[in-house]
Amino acid sequence: MEDKIEIAQSLLENGSYEKVIEILKDVDLLEAYLIRSEAYSKMGKKDLALQELDFGLQKFPFSYAILATKAEILEEMGKLEEALESIESALEFTPFSSEYRFVKARILYRLNRFEEANLELAEVLRTNPKNVDARIMRAFAYYNMGLKLDALSEINRALAFDKENPKLHSLKGKIYYETGFHKLALSEFKIASHYDPENPEHYYNAAMCYFTLKLFDDALIYVDFALSKAEAPNYHALKASILHEMGRDETQEIKRALELDRSLKPVLENMLNVKIYPDGNIEKMK
Repeated sequence: MEDKIEIAQSLLENGSYEKVIEILKDVDLLEAYLIRSEAYSKMGKKDLALQELDFGLQKFPFSYAILATKAEILEEMGKLEEALESIESALEFTPFSSEYRFVKARILYRLNRFEEANLELAEVLRTNPKNVDARIMRAFAYYNMGLKLDALSEINRALAFDKENPKLHSLKGKIYYETGFHKLALSEFKIASHYDPENPEHYYNAAMCYFTLKLFDDALIYVDFALSKAEAPNYHALKASILHEMGRDETQEIKRALELDRSLKPVLENMLNVKIYPDGNIEKMK
């Protein structure tokens, strides 16, 4: 039986999922249920993966490994409440598991239960202060709770372990921007774009900083960088605003923004002092 487990594990690593199912057929060990479930999951057969774990729980009802694996599959399926119930059951058998507490925190975060997620993350970081993923999530949890200074402190702690992480620099930039430190925000967005050059949001955010600082030539350069990576209605709306401030024709950018998102009409009218008619004509108001 042990030989079959080793062979199946090797087949699983090589992507031979059907062979894994075949070789472990009728094998009644805990490891077999977990490996078969993983094979089904990697084949995209999540329901069969869960079924396999439920069969395993009938034979091994106190297996925290099965319960935790079930939680992660349910999370992948978007069944977050069920996932939370399963990981909490796993933690009843191994309450000091940092790994499982992180899974619980992640599920709570996805449920927008940020305060509860934060409490779990505090425990994770107490036992493993170098867990960068936990620090990143905790920073975002603080941010979503409106505790921007706490988020900033957590970001700085995380950057001590992962200084090239674009998510951290981007969130740090957002906090600086929202608290009025636009030059500091600009610096963070530029750092984020250096480490993640294909993400248009970093260029858009930098353009917003330049626009707020009334450096319109630079703002135009950066919004064009963003548009060279991807098209989004807010990118065109920002470009229209920049052109408007520069005294240049913003009509085409307004039209393209509205083609992508009609809900921007009142925002653009108010921001650019124009009247946008149903037929698409744009009239500048005096």
